[in-house]
Parts: sequence; C-alpha cells; structure tokens
Amino acid sequence: QVGNRLLGERPSRTVSFEALKLAAGTVLLSPFIPLLFMGEEYGETAPFPYFISHSESALVEAVRRGRREEFAAFNWLGELSDPQDEATFQCAKIDHQLRHEGHHRVLLEFYRELIRLRKENPILSKLSKKSQEVSGDEENKVMMVHRWNGDDEVFMVFNFGDDRISAPLSFPAGNWSKLFDSAEERWQGGGSTVGQHICSKGKATIPLSSEAFALFVRTEEI
Repeated sequence: QVGNRLLGERPSRTVSFEALKLAAGTVLLSPFIPLLFMGEEYGETAPFPYFISHSESALVEAVRRGRREEFAAFNWLGELSDPQDEATFQCAKIDHQLRHEGHHRVLLEFYRELIRLRKENPILSKLSKKSQEVSGDEENKVMMVHRWNGDDEVFMVFNFGDDRISAPLSFPAGNWSKLFDSAEERWQGGGSTVGQHICSKGKATIPLSSEAFALFVRTEEI
C-alpha cells in the first residue's frame, strides 16, 4: 500500500525491477479498469508519506496521536514522520525528469506497450470477468490466466516465484505464439527463456524466469 507505510516507501524502493514489471502486467492485463498511482508508470522513488495541513491544533495532535498508535502494533523500524510538517509534504513531490533516465525510461515504455496491447487487442480490450479463467500453482507461485473474445484467445503465465518454472503447466491445447515477454532484454530483463511458439496438448513446460510473465495468443498453425 502506498501512502500508509511508516516511511512511505514506494514499491520501487522495496521490490526488484522485475517485480515492478510483473506487478504492471498483472494489473494492466486484467479485465478491470487499472488505477495507477502518480509516478508508478516510471518507477518514481520519492516516498509518499501521510501528510496533512490542518489549522486546528487539537485536530493536528489527534492525527499525530492516531498515527503513532496505529503504527506501534507493526513494530517497524524507523521514525514516523510528522504529518503536519511541511517537509513531510515536500519529500513526497515526484521528479518528472526520472522518466527520461535509465530503467525509469524503460519501465515507462513497458507500461506504454502494455497499455497499447490492452487498447488494441480485441481480447484484452474486452473487460469481462465472464470471459476469463484464472488458475494457479500455489506451491510454485505461478498464476495462469486464460481470456477470450469469441474465437480469439490469449493465455498468460505469471511467475511470482524466485525460481524459473520447470514443471509442466496446464495450458489450453493448440498452437500459440508469444506476444509479450517481460524478461526480454529490451525490457532490461535477463533475456527470454521462453520459445516463440508453443504447441500444447493440454500441458506445456514454459521455462519462464523468476518474477516474469509471458503473454501468448492462439494461432491456427505454427
């Protein structure tokens, strides 16, 4: 949760770059309206602590006391910032220049490409829970999503684990072509380990890297 942590850290400060891409894919490729927090699309690093600007001293003190009591139970290390202090607000300001630099620029392009696919692909643009099936392998921390629109289909594999997938997964029978792979070098990943084409008989081994996802589209033939 952004904005209600002790230090207000964003995910860009707490998880890997691969995990940021995995989270983006999970959100943007779902059949829901995505809500993106300011700067999320390029991996903003500024914290977002809780801040207020109240004129009544009693209310200010009540908020301070409430925040201290709320966070005491978490036993987190660090000092809770004063929500009324202007410095708390100032440190939350985002740096728009970051989106032009290094991995921030790559992440922004990553978001743009996923949004383009979401808008232009007739399956991904259909926002209906009734046209999807979600399954998972809890032990290996893998989620599979099957979506369709009429005769068109896509299948997605998300690896939330720390290891490359090695076990066969349930995969709809047929011929499939890879449409997107978050581990590709163009996205500053370690390089794709998944083939461009999959021929499934109901199960398939997808050697997907850790903290990565791949999107496949059904084809008539390989």
